[in-house]
Amino acid sequence: MLLYILVALFIIYQTSVRGNTILVTLYAIDLNASAFYLSMIVATTSLFPMLFAAYAGRISDRIGFRFPLTGGMIGTCIALLLPYLFPNQLFILLISQSLFGLCQIFTIVTMQNLIGALSTEENRSFYFSTHSLGVAISNFLGPLITGLSIDYLHFNQTYLLLAVISIIPSLFFVSKRIKIPSPLTYKERQQSNFIKLLVAPSLRKTFITSGVILTGVGMYEFYFPIYAKSINFSASMIGTIISCNAIAYILSRLLMNPLLTKFKGEVILGGCLSVSAIAFFLIPLFDSPFLLIVISFVMGLGLGCCQPLSIVMAYSHSPEGRTGEVLGIRLTINKSVQFLVPIIFGSVGSLLGFFPVFWSNAVLFLFSGYSLFEKKSKPSNSKYFWNR
Repeated sequence: MLLYILVALFIIYQTSVRGNTILVTLYAIDLNASAFYLSMIVATTSLFPMLFAAYAGRISDRIGFRFPLTGGMIGTCIALLLPYLFPNQLFILLISQSLFGLCQIFTIVTMQNLIGALSTEENRSFYFSTHSLGVAISNFLGPLITGLSIDYLHFNQTYLLLAVISIIPSLFFVSKRIKIPSPLTYKERQQSNFIKLLVAPSLRKTFITSGVILTGVGMYEFYFPIYAKSINFSASMIGTIISCNAIAYILSRLLMNPLLTKFKGEVILGGCLSVSAIAFFLIPLFDSPFLLIVISFVMGLGLGCCQPLSIVMAYSHSPEGRTGEVLGIRLTINKSVQFLVPIIFGSVGSLLGFFPVFWSNAVLFLFSGYSLFEKKSKPSNSKYFWNR
């Protein structure tokens, strides 16, 4: 029962997080931000998560889950209120996104660590699949609610709406109505440092794969709204298309466990990356809303299984007492990618257009998927939940 309560609360919170992704991009465009300034605003969201994700995970390992969750949600609310309190200021968006990124990383890492702490080796796949399904639902709700709110309430009121949504789950944690277990403690903590965890053979493939996946996710989140705006789509239409991408996430995560009983994890990841590569190749070729909905849905099918698989892989290979830190390192790599993608591809896109941006990502995904297929015949060094 506790699992479903936590997932429901995280759906509410993550709806505001996903809504902010589309909101800040469209708001900055509405304020006539240059391509470079827009890139900096989006990249700023990942700056502090890139620097502090491992530290956030370490905190949840040491002091528990309640305080990081509550503090992160309250901080997210404050960050979303800033553009509402100081409207039509591009500089405020930089400050808001910096605070937003810092606070939401504490919430995300801590929630992942908490889900893992509640699970056992036997049911871990189910727990993380349920958590990932909740994330997918919020990925659907966030853009849809935000797009409609922008068209009917405008940008400032949408920030207020998302701020209210983000603070709701914290009220349950502050009131201590939810019984959260204490973090596991060990008499002798392993003393390996950050670098040793980063290059550990059992974790290295997970980190690399996760970085590739987040390159695609970050590319889609940053560049698709810009591309859609350039072909005169409304905010509601953009939100609807991105929400259809999230619906595919939901479907793929419902199908994930049945697939894992028949195929190795590497095979599934390789297939998902290949499907996503095709979708990236097709996006700049079309300007029909219907076709872009279909393409975004196909991309969601491809990417939907990838992220929960990488989370479980990271948690399963973590040293005892350092699961939060390993999950934080994973997110450090992810956020490093999300920080660099807008800066690099924002500049490239402004000079060369949309084709090189989307197609370069398609090539990266195809190469990564092929490398995983190449290794599928090799025996696995570790037993994940898909080998049960």
